[in-house]
Amino acid sequence: MRGQKYVLQVAPEDCTGCNLCVEVCPAKDRQNPEIKAINMASRLDNLTAEKDNYDFFLQLPEIDPAQLERIDIRTSQLITPLFEYSGACSGCGETPYIKLLTQLYGDRLLIANATGCSSIYGGNLPTTPYTTNAEGRGPAWANSLFEDNAEFGLGFRLTVDQHRARVLRLLNSLAPQLPEQLVNALQMDDVAPEPRRKQIAELRTLLASFEGEDARQLAADADYLVDKSIWLIGGDGWAYDIGFGGLDHVLSLTENVNVLVLDTQCYSNTGGQQSKATPLGAVTKFGEHGKRKARKDLGVSMMMYGHVYVAQISLGGAA
Repeated sequence: MRGQKYVLQVAPEDCTGCNLCVEVCPAKDRQNPEIKAINMASRLDNLTAEKDNYDFFLQLPEIDPAQLERIDIRTSQLITPLFEYSGACSGCGETPYIKLLTQLYGDRLLIANATGCSSIYGGNLPTTPYTTNAEGRGPAWANSLFEDNAEFGLGFRLTVDQHRARVLRLLNSLAPQLPEQLVNALQMDDVAPEPRRKQIAELRTLLASFEGEDARQLAADADYLVDKSIWLIGGDGWAYDIGFGGLDHVLSLTENVNVLVLDTQCYSNTGGQQSKATPLGAVTKFGEHGKRKARKDLGVSMMMYGHVYVAQISLGGAA
């Protein structure tokens, strides 16, 4: 990305004024350390000018992720997020992780969302914070109950696999009429999304001249040849407590699903009750006497299966 400049543009009509971006900003004026690269200011004094800046900012071309040498915590922030302007509480600690998820996988992301905070700000109809990129691609999101979200997400995986198997059967049936090199390429696994989409575009161009139901269905459903990233998302009330049985079952099956636990160490959406993720001695709004038992180690429990990879992330943690 040499020869280019980076700008962090605030949406003046959507900023909730939580001040978190200013607090964590490491760039300070050497002559006046109280002045940072981003600072709080009066909305009324800056609204008109910043609206013009933001309108111009939206017209700038998006970064092509394929141009990045690698995607890491720095370069990922150059990718347009497909989760924006949610109705979450000001300074919410959950939404940055979902935003990051959409920057990494957003144009092929399927989300099964457990009821909780993430279902309130994620699906507060008639609006939604999930959006699409310039090509019209974006996350597909659906909300389930506390108790069956993991099974709900497993259904996503099984459904996508069945659709893909059906598309491959249609491809094989039409293979004699298609270029051998293209058919072989489409049958390969682990192909990056953008090269695969170019292959699908070539396939659809060829199928446009074909007659028959198989060709029509293959052209309609060929996008299932692009690998989908399936995520089960919910809070600790879901993953540690009410939905734990289903989550344990799904992760025992070796199916290709991912889980994001938005662990706030209590039931946040219902006001602050203790959960099994609440640490020993911790006080919550409706548990003022303190937690009398240690928190459950969900990661260790899942790692006992041997095939489950567990990682923790804290965007606010010290490096």
